[in-house]
Amino acid sequence: MGGNNNMMNNTRWESIFSVIQQSYSIETHLDFFTWLQSGVNELLPHDVLLSCWGGFEKNHENKSENSKLNYDVASNLSSISTQSILNNTEEMNVYLLNLHKLWLDNNRCWFVINNLDQLEHGSVHKGSFPSNFKQLKSLVVYGVSDIRGSNECLYVFFSKEKVFNVPDLVMGMVMPHIDSVLRKIKHLQSIDAKHASTVNSNAAVLSERELEVIHWIKSGKTNQEIGVILAISQNTVKSHVKRVFQKLNVTKRAQAIALLSN
Repeated sequence: MGGNNNMMNNTRWESIFSVIQQSYSIETHLDFFTWLQSGVNELLPHDVLLSCWGGFEKNHENKSENSKLNYDVASNLSSISTQSILNNTEEMNVYLLNLHKLWLDNNRCWFVINNLDQLEHGSVHKGSFPSNFKQLKSLVVYGVSDIRGSNECLYVFFSKEKVFNVPDLVMGMVMPHIDSVLRKIKHLQSIDAKHASTVNSNAAVLSERELEVIHWIKSGKTNQEIGVILAISQNTVKSHVKRVFQKLNVTKRAQAIALLSN
């Protein structure tokens, strides 16, 4: 038995060091998503990773004048995407502020909430749970305090499993590298589809999803990256791009961008 345990421990350590080593080569959101799915997910199985940072303390101190919270999302669920979060920041702000308060009450230590669907309706957490997160049954909250920048960040892992099994070793070794990676890649900016549709008459013929796709094209994202951001397949992105080209009567991305920028 002792030999088997040593082999398991060695394998776990090898996996952790492999994930850490891979983190140093990450430069884009696509790299980050691939890293989460291929490496981190083996150590910390999850379906959604939501990161949030900004003026948590200011929001707690003065609820009548909310400070902006920023979001980044890595999800393998079609109903939860970066854009869906950015389109629903009011509900998300309430929820993340509640999680931040729980983190503070836990002496800024990471914690787990299991069996989310069985929580009492009157609980702080249950009352603010986002409507499109209902399929998720457990979560882990890990916070980082940036004393020099007076900026705190919460990382929330969600799972469809009722119980989130979290090894202490993984959290202590891997989370600082997840934090480091997200701090060095540019976070995704929210788009306002209603505003975009009034830019000019060309945009008026596009659907909200097509406007989202063209927005990320203008941001320099590839079809694969857009698929990750919007939680849709690469083929679906190609279909949206094709329809955009047909509606605008163009054949190239540069032509579409030029028309929508006039």
